[in-house]
Amino acid sequence: MARYDLKGRYVLITGASSGIGKELSRCFAGAGAHCVLHAIPDDKKILAAWAAELAKTYSVKTWSLVENFIDPDGPRRLHGEVIKIIPHLDVLVNNAGMIVYGDFWESAPDRLDALLRVNAGAYMALMRLFIPGMVARGEGRVFNVSSAAAFQPCPHHALYGAAKSMVQSLSEGVNQELKGTGVKITTLCPSYTDTPLLRVNGFPQKIWWYRISGLSDPAVIARKGVKALVKGKMVYIPGLINKFVHLVVNRITPRFVLDAISNFALRSAK
Repeated sequence: MARYDLKGRYVLITGASSGIGKELSRCFAGAGAHCVLHAIPDDKKILAAWAAELAKTYSVKTWSLVENFIDPDGPRRLHGEVIKIIPHLDVLVNNAGMIVYGDFWESAPDRLDALLRVNAGAYMALMRLFIPGMVARGEGRVFNVSSAAAFQPCPHHALYGAAKSMVQSLSEGVNQELKGTGVKITTLCPSYTDTPLLRVNGFPQKIWWYRISGLSDPAVIARKGVKALVKGKMVYIPGLINKFVHLVVNRITPRFVLDAISNFALRSAK
């Protein structure tokens, strides 16, 4: 399979001001891609400074745009801004996300609604907005940052896992529909990664699963993810333990056992 050359490509990366998104933007810029960086309005200054640093360091073009995906019209507005400033989009990187930790029935309804809009709705909307242009040109890539949480239930942040499951299923389904068009979708499915996402909204400092997997380095996850994209992989789970657990153990373990293990592994470990 031919490798996808990123040099000179135009890439949009959502949630690019911190965590995996920031490290992905470093990888794409380092490969010679021109990067449109997105973040929430609160991160406007941080994002602009990071875009300027990437442009200076890697001699690529960069732009910074802010938009709040909690607003249902946010993805459409971002699409409109992107198509004004670049000739076309070669790679869509859906990465923006949030998490709500706690029992589902006790979580604030507005936070749950926001999570669905950001973690699932924005992914779907941006795919629908940008893929037609890629198909018309006969090439393009969608890189969806999903999660290992997509492959089993996630008690105590159940809607987060459910949203990632939707993204994973949507990505794989649409990827099949795109056969023969020159457009491909890759999903990156890391386990828990040391990002600001896990330091807000009451997420515990430790959960039992960390004793098995630890916390991944976002820079490592990003480098491996971009390599998977370049190679044309459809689904990529970083780490041998994570691959074994999420692709093998999940398939041979009875659901009631898997549910109980998940409930224990995702509890706070004080």
